[in-house]
Amino acid sequence: MFETSYKLGQLPADWKIGNITAIFKKGNKSDPSNYRPISLTSTVCKVMESIIRDHVMQFFFQNKYFSKNQFGFIKGRSTALQLLCIVDELTTQLDSGGQVDVIYTDFAKAFDSII
Repeated sequence: MFETSYKLGQLPADWKIGNITAIFKKGNKSDPSNYRPISLTSTVCKVMESIIRDHVMQFFFQNKYFSKNQFGFIKGRSTALQLLCIVDELTTQLDSGGQVDVIYTDFAKAFDSII
């Protein structure tokens, strides 16, 4: 079934059905903006997603498409490790008398909307 779906480039209609529910984030529970929607989708579709993701990741690793600066979503390359690497890089630069410029970006609301 997975192979047929992949070759045709189509998902069965049942796989596209999702139950959307609201999850509380923080703040006043009576304020609708303090909830975010999540979609609970078909388990079979998630299995197919996992298979495709594994093949894509394998392809990217084999062809060295990931930069050494890629962190998160890669086994052994967590965002915590990224933080340690950047702190090490910053302190090395400062210790040698160099300049460090930093731009902070807050993506807290970036995923609160549905396009």
